[in-house]
Amino acid sequence: MESELNINRFETDVRQKVKACVDQANDYFNTNIEMPIIKCSQKGSAAGTAYLQRHEVRFNHYMYVQNPALFVSNVVPHEVAHLFVYQLFGRKPKPHGVEWQSVMVKVFDVEPKRTHDFIIKPTSNTFLYACACSNHSLTVRRHNKILKGVIYQCRQCKKGLKKVAL
Repeated sequence: MESELNINRFETDVRQKVKACVDQANDYFNTNIEMPIIKCSQKGSAAGTAYLQRHEVRFNHYMYVQNPALFVSNVVPHEVAHLFVYQLFGRKPKPHGVEWQSVMVKVFDVEPKRTHDFIIKPTSNTFLYACACSNHSLTVRRHNKILKGVIYQCRQCKKGLKKVAL
């Protein structure tokens, strides 16, 4: 019951902030850009993602619960800014370029940070691999690709990764 309330709070907070950001940006730019599709199903290492051509934003519940106020005040404007930059300037601007930075500062009054400081949820199934210099924890997806013949190499020593027998 508590987790259901937590998820409902997450969705409500995110939806309200997205609406506020869209309204604020529309007022600033004198536009009438519609509310995006909002999904609260983001997984992995991203706190949020903007799908520009679908006019959709996704947000990560695991990261929200770490600091709801920080999440709502920074991550939501970050993603909405991407949508407005795309709608106003097309594909030319870089994802975190001057246009995006300008929207973050001038419209939302938020520091334009590319990355977040939230803890990333550890994956439940990982596989231990090693190279010449260190161990690497690979996801199920990468492990399965290796089983099909894909070769991964360490970025430091450039040696191929080998499964560690436990």
